Amino acid sequence: MRKENSTNSINEKSLLEFCKAHKALAQISGRWKLSLLFALHEEDLYYASFKSILPDISDRILTKQLKELVEDQIIDNKKDKVKSLYILTEKGRKIVALLTALGAIGEN
Repeated sequence: MRKENSTNSINEKSLLEFCKAHKALAQISGRWKLSLLFALHEEDLYYASFKSILPDISDRILTKQLKELVEDQIIDNKKDKVKSLYILTEKGRKIVALLTALGAIGEN
C-alpha cells in the first residue's frame, strides 16, 4: 500500500486524471499477465495447464496474477468441484486484439 503523499501515489493520480489508458495498462501490467492472456487467447486453460506452458512462474505469482485478472474482469474462472477453468472475457479478447495490433506496429 502506498502512502497518499508519496511521489508514486501523486504520479499515479495524475496519470489517471490525464491518461484514460493508464487504468487499462495498469490492469495488464505484471511480469506474467501478458503471457497468461496470450495463452488463454489460444485456448481455455485449467490452472495446471499454465504451469506446463509457463514452467518458470511460481504458484504464488500465478495465483496472484490470475486473481487480479479475474477481479479486473479480463478473464473468468469457471470452477467445478475439482478444477478451475480460465477463459478470456469479452474485455480480455478486446485487450488481446489491441495488444496484437500494437505488436504489428512494432514489427515495422
